[in-house]
Parts: sequence; C-alpha cells; structure tokens
Amino acid sequence: MFYNIKSSCILGIDGFIVDVEIDLSKGIPVFNIVGLPDTSIRESKERIKSAILNSGYQFPNCRIIINLSPADIKKEGPYFDLAMAVGILNNNYDLKKEYIKDTLFLGELSLDGKLKKIRGVLPIIIEAKNKNFKRVFLPIDNLKEASYIDGIEVFGVKNLRELIDFLTNETKLNIHKKEKINLREEEYKLDFSDIKGNYLVKRAFEISAAGNHNILMIGPPGSGKTMIAKRINTILPDMTEEEIIEVSKIYSATGLIDENIGIITKRPFRSPHHTTTKTAIIGGGSDARPGEVVLAHRGVLFLDELLEFDRKILETLRQPIEDKYVNISRVKMNLRYPCSVLVIGSMNPCPCGFYQSDRECKCSPSEIKRYLNKISGPLLDRFDLFVEVNPLNYDEFQNNENTEKSIDIKKRIEKARKIQMDRYKNEDVLTNNEINTRNIDKYCSLNKESKSFIKSVFTKHKFSSRSYYKLLKTSRTIADLEGEENININHISEALSFRKAYFNYWNN
Repeated sequence: MFYNIKSSCILGIDGFIVDVEIDLSKGIPVFNIVGLPDTSIRESKERIKSAILNSGYQFPNCRIIINLSPADIKKEGPYFDLAMAVGILNNNYDLKKEYIKDTLFLGELSLDGKLKKIRGVLPIIIEAKNKNFKRVFLPIDNLKEASYIDGIEVFGVKNLRELIDFLTNETKLNIHKKEKINLREEEYKLDFSDIKGNYLVKRAFEISAAGNHNILMIGPPGSGKTMIAKRINTILPDMTEEEIIEVSKIYSATGLIDENIGIITKRPFRSPHHTTTKTAIIGGGSDARPGEVVLAHRGVLFLDELLEFDRKILETLRQPIEDKYVNISRVKMNLRYPCSVLVIGSMNPCPCGFYQSDRECKCSPSEIKRYLNKISGPLLDRFDLFVEVNPLNYDEFQNNENTEKSIDIKKRIEKARKIQMDRYKNEDVLTNNEINTRNIDKYCSLNKESKSFIKSVFTKHKFSSRSYYKLLKTSRTIADLEGEENININHISEALSFRKAYFNYWNN
C-alpha cells in the first residue's frame, strides 16, 4: 500500500512543505527512510516503532520504505515523526480520509508516544496557509505559537494515541481558538529620565529613533554610552502586527520564542560581545542559522566597544546594513534573511579612552590614529549620526530635577513615524532612512537657499554620495519631528551638527 502524508520542515526561516511518501509491501521486514534525511530523521525509525507499540498499536511486519520528497533537498530535524507514524498506521486502521487530505502533520515522537515541541512552527503555519492547507496537527506545546495565524485550523495533540483515536472517530479534538495580537504598550524598567545631562545625545537618539537612523557614540569610558543605548527601546514606536509576525517568524525558526507567549511583541535589542564570530554576527554554519544582525530585524543592533570587534567582522556588516538583507549561500540553496535594523555603535576615542576629554590621554598621536583607523571609511559612511558623550561634572551629576520621560519622547517619535507612514504609503518604505536614492529629490526637496547651503557644505567637507543622501534623510526626519512639510536650512544645520564628531576624529 502507498500513502502520501503531508508534513513540513524549516529551510532558513521559512516553512518548506514535504511529501512523506510511505510504501508498505510484502517482503523481508525492513524500515528505510530515503530523500536526503539527516541523522535525527534516520534515527526516527526507532522512535516511531517504540511510539506505535507503546501507544497500544501493532507495528506492521512488512517492508516499509519512506521517501521525503523533494528528494534533492536535505531535510533536517524531527518534524516528520508524526506524519510517518500516521502513514504507517493508516495501513491497519481506518483513518478519516477527509482529515488526511489537505492536512499537515508535525511533531517529534517520544518513545512512549507523546508529542514533543518543535521549533519553527510559525513559519510552517504561514507556509501551510499560503499553500491552501485546511488544517494542521501539531504538539500541544506549540499551540500558543500557532494560534496567531488566522485562516487555517490548528489542532493541538498530546500524544499519538489521542490523534489516532480522533482519526478513527473514537474521540473528538477541538479546533484551537485563534489568539489576537495584543498591541498594548510594553512596560520597561529603564527610562530616559534616568539619564542626566547629555541633552545633545538624547536629541540625537530622538532623531535616530524617529527616522531609524544609525548612530555612533564616541566618548571616554564611564560617560554613559551603554546606559543611553539600552534605553532606545523605550522610545521606539510599538511594532505593527505585520512587524510582529516578521520578527516572531525569525525567532520561531531559531527556537528562541517563549512557548508561554508564542510571539515576539517587543522590538529586539541584540548586543553581541566583541569576541563574537563572523558566523554568529551574520549567520551561516552547516544549518545556515540567522545571525545577530537578522535576530535584530525591526529592532536594534548595539555594537558596544565597536573598535574592539575584529575588523573583518565589522566589514561584513557593510552590505547588510545598507541592503537590509543577508544572503547565505549553500551548495544547493541560497537563503535571504531580512535585517532592517537600527545600528547603534559606541566606542572610545583612543586606546586609553580619554582623548579629547577632561582627563589626561596617555596615547601618542600615532596610537590614536591607528586605533581610530580600525573602522573603515565605508563602514563609517553607514552611520547617519555621530555624537560625543561627555562625562558629567559634579553639579550635573547631583542635579535631581525631573528630566523628560521616555513616554513623552515616544509620543513625538510616533507622530513623526505617522507622517512617514502616510508619506510612503505607496512605496515599499517605512522610515526616512529607507528612502531610495531615486526618490530622494521627491521626498527631500530643497528650496534655492537650502540648496546653496548644502552645496557649500558638500564642497567644504568633501562628502561622498552616501553621506550627502544621509544628511538629506536626517534633515527630513528633523523636519518631521518639527511638523514641517519642507526641509529648511535649520533642519540641515542640525543634521550637520551631528556629524561634527566625525569631522573631529576622522576628517581633520
């Protein structure tokens, strides 16, 4: 007898539908799995046999061949255990055909027949819905995660016995009720009101959050760079439903999602250590896993102690930061991962950390130059804002006056983001930082006076094309924060002021 049961696995961060073809025939009892299975799939033969016997069913004494189609793509993970068990038992038990057709079976079987949690359920459910499947049977521990996708029936199953009893009309299984994505405001323990002084830095972060502009902080150790960066999430706008699904899909595929919540509602904040490898930052390896830059999608990638990272690793970030995606190539596949991130960097100005500060710098000019040259010009070009973070004096440190809270800054940023959403509703753009150079004149138009001013700036500082466009985009964001329809000289001047640190350290 031949049976075709549908299942799925993960390919990168996307679901991939697999035909589990099961052939049971007379002959010497043998159990083989073909179709480029990995070790975990080949070992499933023992799991499936024990699960069937320990669930009270008879294991067929015949020749069993299982093919995972398409056979030219390597399959990984224990996703197919349930589908293979259902196909084998279909030979001896009258399973409901209407629940086999247009149905996906997912789950790892334990030896006693229980279904164990698998990773990547969310992208699999999305793919199943796109391929017009009617229902999915999966482990009950994955039910919360799967319940946020509408338009497909989802059944949570505890064990093999429960599923077979349902498929033979002995018991009932209830379709899980769909969950609604809760878009309530997140509560944070940190707040921008904790930051004393450094008003210019806070203004830079407001502009950065409003237009999703990359920002680099330069300052001596202990001046508060990390403290400020860790509060960026408290002023970023809440994610939309589409963004929540995008981010949750990535975290589901990597197994980093909380099964009790089932979805990611906070913008990611990833802060890899400077000893992190290139594969961990960008992604890759034997299973082509997403790296930190992908896990930060729609959120923040914070590179603390930027110049302590290996230069080769930093250079690999140039393309992802600019293109908003990462390509991972393998022999038989090419995977593209999204990585639209807000990059925040922090660094000391010299090896000892006190160059151009109140404390004495012990570094020679050559040491300072060599240290600053660890970051290349093309990578510096990826940052829109450069800001110096200065240590507080005693009076500033003791000042207990109430400073502006994150919620107040966030309201201004959300207002600016709303202006951008309305402006780019017909474009594949969400923020000012994503404006295509083809449309820069359309959305960042300048009057005669502003054009004359920016021409003099361009000539004086010898801007690259990218720096010029970033200056315009930043000016556009400042105008949005001010509620101005047109960019004027004041907006350009403020945007230019946030490149002063760059001129001081790299262009003097």
